[in-house]
Amino acid sequence: MMMRIFKLIALASYAMSTQLMKQRGETAVANKKTHKLLPEKILVAYTSNGCHNLEHMEKVTEAVKNGVNVLIWVFIAFETLEGQVEEIGNKRNSNVMKPHDSTECNRRRLGIKCNLDVKNYILYRKRLQAMGYDHVAHLVAFGGWNGPHLPAGYSAEELYEAFQAYNLQDQDIPRLFDGIDWDLEGHDDLKSPTNVFTMECLDQMGQFSALAKDDGYIVSMAPPESYLDITSQKFSRLVNLTYSDPWHQDFQYHGSNVYGYLLAKWTDMFDFVFLQFYESYSHGAYQIHHVGEDPSDFLVNFVKALSTQGEGLHINFENDPVVGLKNQFVVLSLSKIVFGFANGWAKNDDLRERTVFFDNHAVQRAYNILSNIGKEPRGLGFWVVEEEGAHGIVYAKDLHSILFNGIKDGMMESFSKVG
Repeated sequence: MMMRIFKLIALASYAMSTQLMKQRGETAVANKKTHKLLPEKILVAYTSNGCHNLEHMEKVTEAVKNGVNVLIWVFIAFETLEGQVEEIGNKRNSNVMKPHDSTECNRRRLGIKCNLDVKNYILYRKRLQAMGYDHVAHLVAFGGWNGPHLPAGYSAEELYEAFQAYNLQDQDIPRLFDGIDWDLEGHDDLKSPTNVFTMECLDQMGQFSALAKDDGYIVSMAPPESYLDITSQKFSRLVNLTYSDPWHQDFQYHGSNVYGYLLAKWTDMFDFVFLQFYESYSHGAYQIHHVGEDPSDFLVNFVKALSTQGEGLHINFENDPVVGLKNQFVVLSLSKIVFGFANGWAKNDDLRERTVFFDNHAVQRAYNILSNIGKEPRGLGFWVVEEEGAHGIVYAKDLHSILFNGIKDGMMESFSKVG
């Protein structure tokens, strides 16, 4: 009799355990389903609006109305919280590196700083939802030019926990942001420590991306053209370099495939790559302003070169033995590429040949040629919403028309005829 009771108890316990696991699994699947998914075609725009005054959101709202379906808010950074320390031994990973100013037994807690009025931001998200724009994915970017890199001495897990604490702070919306964007760059001061990507920082970025992806976040990167350069096999973690072209060699802020390290180790963690064709004195600027190549031909030839290389690039990681990677082919699929353009600000007189403005006709022609043979990028995008209307350019509307309104009459052209 007693044995039978024990068996019944064991069966009941097993049934309850199985049901609990099933519920947890269903909850996990349900949570995944509620996370924002990127549409097949994406129109990306960055905004520096901090939601400090909800009466001044017109340009952001107009960009969404004009078709932007991925909005990236800039910028976010980690900070150590004054007066708040914690015992290292209490961390889930007790073997993490200690910051340089830490003691043997404690470290400063991490927080998030962001030029964003969170309460107003939540109200604005609700406003967009009420207007029928709940499909828009909202990401937040780390970095920016002259911006900080990730703090030394903290594991990716610790950084991610600090981000989660910030991102899940409000009950009115499931998450403040649907994903993150890596936009870490260099600094005006050539001697700044952020003109070199440390191995710790690169690994933090990659491991953080894996954690975020596992939790259903959208993850993207926004390398300037030289930070992911399909024309070069060189690799360096420095981003205060010059190009070999005899053109504006006084500009000492180029990179050399540093973001390739992230794609080499964590390629599946990234949903899209926003390539900054507006980098100062880029290959694009050289080809268009100095050589005289048509802007649309430059875009088509970029894709031709990438396709010829098997949609990727070979990077000589052994240029930097500290990296610990063999020279290898790194996948850069067209299905992940977003052509990143400058909107009206690129037409400012003081910029001249420093950057390139791709007008809607050039982008339309290139996109038509590429889509005709199934070689179009995942999407188009621009920096920055606050410059919409400058020089009469409303880029969101133009790029949306190119992405979604099909090929215009007289715009059919052969891929092989270009270049």
